Amino acid sequence: MDFDEYWQENKRFVGIVFAGLVVFMIAYAVIGGTLGEGVQSARRTLNSTEGKLRTAMYDSRARDEAKRQNEALEVVLDDLEAAVAFKARGEFTLEGAISPSSRYHRVLADLRDRLLPVAGRANLILDRDLGQPDLSPTREEEIVRYLEALDLVERVVSLAIDQQLARVEDIHVVLDSGLRSKDGVGAIERTRVEFQFGGSGAAILELLRRAQEPGKVLGGQALMLGEVDMKPAKRSLESEAAVSFLVVRLAELPDEDEDEEEQR
Repeated sequence: MDFDEYWQENKRFVGIVFAGLVVFMIAYAVIGGTLGEGVQSARRTLNSTEGKLRTAMYDSRARDEAKRQNEALEVVLDDLEAAVAFKARGEFTLEGAISPSSRYHRVLADLRDRLLPVAGRANLILDRDLGQPDLSPTREEEIVRYLEALDLVERVVSLAIDQQLARVEDIHVVLDSGLRSKDGVGAIERTRVEFQFGGSGAAILELLRRAQEPGKVLGGQALMLGEVDMKPAKRSLESEAAVSFLVVRLAELPDEDEDEEEQR
């Protein structure tokens, strides 16, 4: 069969194939012109990145410097935690306690026996409840917080007696709202202990100043102030101050070994 005969019999098929080839060549030229530059650029970027990955970006000196800075930051973090986190004295913890509830009631009774007579001799009107709730706490985690609040109350009342305040009334302990939340308390937990002070303005201000000096506070730790609202009292030559102090707890940071294990 010669070409003329093949052409006569298959010219429709050959025409379709030829037209498809022309369309393909045109499309290839268009795509190469519009996307070819982008493909080449991406390929160059990939080759450059692979080259960088094969080369160490940091030497041993950089690693040692990073380690030194990390150790310095850990020291600063420890100092900040020591200054902020409240450290309860042994009497106000559950260490060695067989029953948390029994420990709580004993500590509360002992503190009342200790503070009320001293306050009476100093002519200080003191809230007998010491900020404790009408219904005693039963959950261990709440007992721990109320014991810590009692520790703070004794520290504050001792300062008030030293400064010869007239009144320490309306003491209230407010636990962190996150303690019973499903989301938890987060990185920082705050138990707020509120006081209503009465006395000379100078004495109240001096109490607040001394509360910030570790050497002037029982336990040797400065107290964390929350809010202060001071105003003249109805009684002459007296001032009133609504003051809140905070018992701060910081969440424990995960151990480095635990972090490495999680990353694996």
